[in-house]
Amino acid sequence: MCACNSNSSNEVILPENEIIPLTKEEEIIKIYNESVLPLFKEYSDVEIPTEFKIDKSDLSINAGASFGYVEISQGLINVTKKHIQLFALSHEVAHIVTIPQARLFGLEGSIPKGSITNDYKKAEYLADLIAIHLIKSKLNNEFCLLSTDFPFLQNLLGGSSFTHPSGSHRMNEIQTYLENSISTNNDEAFKTSFLRIWKME
Repeated sequence: MCACNSNSSNEVILPENEIIPLTKEEEIIKIYNESVLPLFKEYSDVEIPTEFKIDKSDLSINAGASFGYVEISQGLINVTKKHIQLFALSHEVAHIVTIPQARLFGLEGSIPKGSITNDYKKAEYLADLIAIHLIKSKLNNEFCLLSTDFPFLQNLLGGSSFTHPSGSHRMNEIQTYLENSISTNNDEAFKTSFLRIWKME
């Protein structure tokens, strides 16, 4: 008789160093936990959500954040560009920290309504600004990838609506911050853009 190693159970034994690939859902949650959450650690008095909800029926590229959880669409999970997922998730969390950030700049109350730019649109500009500033300041490699993909991002941001500025207008605001960050520095450019958007008419 020959001696052999047998496994009477259905357990699959993997080679010692084999890495089990993550699912798409696990990948985006990993991006959130390892890249997005550290971006916002300076907002220590704000409850940044850590739970995930996935809308598998939504194939558009969409996300939302609330106090307690982040909801993402299947469409965002399916995006193969991790830097786009990073920006989308960072933008949503940025909505939560917008008012605390405003207070740090000495601004009080809620986002003011302008006669031309309503407070909903200002909120989108400000969330874009916070997201791009944090990524540029803290995640250089990811920022470089994102900056080469701005045409894709602009297309993704879409057209204008009552609550959202057009992608082209949003990218113009991002570019203004980036240009000012070259002539000054990231933090000074961020503050200048934040105050200007807050006070937009």
